[in-house]
Amino acid sequence: MNKFLVSAHWLLNLTIVGSAVLVIVTAVMLWQKHQVDAYIEDPTAFDEVPSDSRAQFANAIQLERLGEHDLALDKWTQVLGTHDASLLPAAYYNRGNINLREALSMTASDGRQIPLVELAKQDYRSALSLRPDMWDARYNLEIALRVVSEDPANNDDFEKNVISSRRSIESKGFKVDLP
Repeated sequence: MNKFLVSAHWLLNLTIVGSAVLVIVTAVMLWQKHQVDAYIEDPTAFDEVPSDSRAQFANAIQLERLGEHDLALDKWTQVLGTHDASLLPAAYYNRGNINLREALSMTASDGRQIPLVELAKQDYRSALSLRPDMWDARYNLEIALRVVSEDPANNDDFEKNVISSRRSIESKGFKVDLP
């Protein structure tokens, strides 16, 4: 019986230590979450941006409002690197908005307009692949498609390959014996 009491004593001590560690870890995680929530509520009150993806997203929105479009693009790209599934569609959408706005501010003769519109279309399509019910992304994709059409009938820049009747395509079959 004495061995049973000693074992129970050690098991109780181990449970107390484990519970204390769990309480400390939970308290630290709760404090970090509180810091991120406080940053999201008022980003101007902080000197540094927390490393959380939600804080990075809030920082990108703040930079966008301040007119720092390039820095906002970098922040949204960082958010995309975190693979936070809840933020990915909105990050793609916002990146597409920055690229489309910048492209629409350029003249048609500017050579940078078409690549920016193509980047915007790619971001809108990525957002829609993750969240098909994102109607704002659909609308902006339609605007981007009107700026740079992908329909060869409406765009003279597309060249159609016409197969001449003199040319023929020959295909040869071969058999591969598998082991």
